[in-house]
Amino acid sequence: MINVKLMGKKGSRACKEIRSGAKILSYKGESKTETNALINYGLPKPNLDAFFRKFPSARKLPIINRHVGHSKYSVCLRADKNKIPVPESKLSLDKKDDISEWIEKRINSIGGKGICLARGRKLISGKYYQKFIDKRKYELRIHTFMWIPKEQWRVQKRLGAVDEIAWNYKNGGHFVSVYNPRSYKTFVQAMDISEEVLKMLGMSFGAVDFLVDRSNNVYFIEINSAPGFTELSKPIYVDAFLKLKSLSHKELLKFAK
Repeated sequence: MINVKLMGKKGSRACKEIRSGAKILSYKGESKTETNALINYGLPKPNLDAFFRKFPSARKLPIINRHVGHSKYSVCLRADKNKIPVPESKLSLDKKDDISEWIEKRINSIGGKGICLARGRKLISGKYYQKFIDKRKYELRIHTFMWIPKEQWRVQKRLGAVDEIAWNYKNGGHFVSVYNPRSYKTFVQAMDISEEVLKMLGMSFGAVDFLVDRSNNVYFIEINSAPGFTELSKPIYVDAFLKLKSLSHKELLKFAK
């Protein structure tokens, strides 16, 4: 069995659950046990650079999800450029834009914080505008792991109140598991797009979020490199990282850079 170690935000509940459930220790520098690769659970470049300063030996190791922390806005632009369906996104609105059809979102945010109806057209520091899909049917989260066959990826619906802009947990949103997602065209499309997004960003795992409207159009919203855990998602990630540990060293290096 290969030996992988974990890097993540201090105090992260998700990292704690991965350490406990998958028996993957945090990286603490050189040890007597050889480390084959590191798992980066959501550390963006500034935090990763700080980690390397603390543990210089980590620089030489292969890292799964070495490059994360892309802003939500930049990912939307890249997705659009790659012909991935995404709600129209802008840093400022034109005179022809109907303000009532747009929302404001933070360029970097967690848990839906900072999302509100557009209040103007001008550039807002730390925010961008996105066309609001008001005829939402539900949201989707695809838990993606490149070392696991795509047909085994887990799909969850997120539901919420019609009058809420964001369906995050604090606004009353909740996840339900989808069984046999490969039997439904909409879910298959979302899983295929999730794979495209991972390849586009050079990532090997992540939670990819979508909006689905009443006409079953699928819109990519964002990817989470350090998803928080619910009772539904915790076993998904523990199982995925247990499967990662079962790979050969050669197989592991396909997903670590």
